[in-house]
Amino acid sequence: MSVWDTNLAILKKRRENGDLTPPCPIEPPVFENISLTAAPHLTIKMSSERGQPVTLHSPRDPWKEADCLVQRVPMNTSRPLVVLGFGLGYHLLRLLPRLEPDRLLVVVEKEAEVFQAALASLDLTPLLTRPRTILVVHPHPGEAAKHLRGRLALGNGRPVDFWGHPASLRTADNFYQEVIRALKPPTLPSSRPLGLKKEKLKVLIINPDYFLIPEVYIAFRQLGHEVQTVLFDKRREQGEVVIARVMQSVRAFNPDLVFTINHLGFDREGVLLTVFHRLRLPSVSWYVDSPTIILNLYQGPRSELAAIFVWDASYIPEVKDLGFNCVFPLPLATDANIFRPRSLKKGRRWQARVSFVGNSMLGSVAKKLDRLPGSEEFLRLFEQLSASYRNRPFRRLEALLAEAGLEQHPMVQSLSRTERTDLEAAIIWAATRDYRLSCVRRLAPFRPRIFGDSDWRRVLSAPFEIRPEVNYFEELPLVYNASDINFNATSLQMKTAVNQRVFDVPAAGGFLLTDFREQLAELFRIGEEVICYRQPEEIPDLVDYYLRHEGARRRIVQRGRERVLAEHTYRHRLTTMLTILRQTI
Repeated sequence: MSVWDTNLAILKKRRENGDLTPPCPIEPPVFENISLTAAPHLTIKMSSERGQPVTLHSPRDPWKEADCLVQRVPMNTSRPLVVLGFGLGYHLLRLLPRLEPDRLLVVVEKEAEVFQAALASLDLTPLLTRPRTILVVHPHPGEAAKHLRGRLALGNGRPVDFWGHPASLRTADNFYQEVIRALKPPTLPSSRPLGLKKEKLKVLIINPDYFLIPEVYIAFRQLGHEVQTVLFDKRREQGEVVIARVMQSVRAFNPDLVFTINHLGFDREGVLLTVFHRLRLPSVSWYVDSPTIILNLYQGPRSELAAIFVWDASYIPEVKDLGFNCVFPLPLATDANIFRPRSLKKGRRWQARVSFVGNSMLGSVAKKLDRLPGSEEFLRLFEQLSASYRNRPFRRLEALLAEAGLEQHPMVQSLSRTERTDLEAAIIWAATRDYRLSCVRRLAPFRPRIFGDSDWRRVLSAPFEIRPEVNYFEELPLVYNASDINFNATSLQMKTAVNQRVFDVPAAGGFLLTDFREQLAELFRIGEEVICYRQPEEIPDLVDYYLRHEGARRRIVQRGRERVLAEHTYRHRLTTMLTILRQTI
């Protein structure tokens, strides 16, 4: 095989790990803007941005030249190394033995012809097979930087080491300077002190009508803080309208902290984060859904003043890999003023032996699929990936594709970043749909009452009793309190964490049967304060036992409620959040 064939074969086998490279022809192309010379060693001659001739490597001894150049590379650091300029790769091959295997190496090149000349000239196997190497070849600095910030989460909140190949810098100095400026962390002005040190804070809550926002608002006020909300309709208002409204509120209220859920209200380009960073205004986003799926769409800068709290601690390494450094665990909680025991008179119409409140997920999955290609071939691909995920959940889309050998599938390659995110969400939701249904069906001997969407009727019939959805604030506490057993099956986006029912049901004075999650054992005494099943096969026996032993149920309810009131309300969570922020920001 020729050098070109060898390099091209390896390049095609590289998993989708963040490369941004142009397509390459089967045969080495005829170069138009560069000349490849071989006297006595291979080098490239080309013109700079200013029209001056530049030779990229020493024609006498490029390897010796490369040995000298790599002596200047910053080595006493674990930060990602961004090399500016690919050349023919002499300096890159000499650099590799000096790098720690786990250190991320990113090579940025402006000219596609230079990259292709390297593929045709030197055996780049050590570079192309190194797992922690990313290649970015693009003629526009903004697009190259956007890719690095968004896909690889480099820059701003995540410090980066730069090393420029001198001759490459001479060819396109403006290009590489733009890349550097885009990836360097902005310097913090010292004009505005951090307000988190104050006992009483001014908190601005970005409120897109999300279910947790009212509870958080009340809890902040109960803790003695001054709170304002900035409202917008997340379905109708986007982009500049939301940014302008948030900034207007910041100027008028002058908050010490900005709070949101799941990054709602923050633009994907990072304009708000950049402004908050310059103002030295801390922000916090509490994630109660998969953070990696959502954050994968955010291309903006990261800031050390932007904290992220995740309801499932297992996501922390993934979020940090996306470039966010201030990431902390924070479980869900309950509002004990809403979820509290009610009178029998109010709860009589809701009385049931066994009940389950939740969505069938059929419509949710269908809506996600509507945003993806609708061909039969794509649906078969989706079903294949979904089946793999069901058999072994909690794997990212990249892992599913790699294990199935589908990374280079044309339909996968044609997906945009948003479509890949929708595909990953649809796979998780479909697996949750199937898992939830398989668990609920085991309740059939007890004639359960199901509160949820009408799609339940498509998959369940007698002895199941399908009821309409209930209002979270008014009716749901009554359902929890009046049911002998409240059933729960956790979403498969939650690897180790527990969901809202685990706190709301005992707070309302109800008995809960839930599936096991690692976090459950951290928050409650299993068997004394909560009852769980580890396999769906255990469900019927546990339901039967606790229906027949009312005294045991009541003891579990009493102990569980005492634990929730003592440790698991929103006031407890926000107190923990502010303590962490004051210690770290």
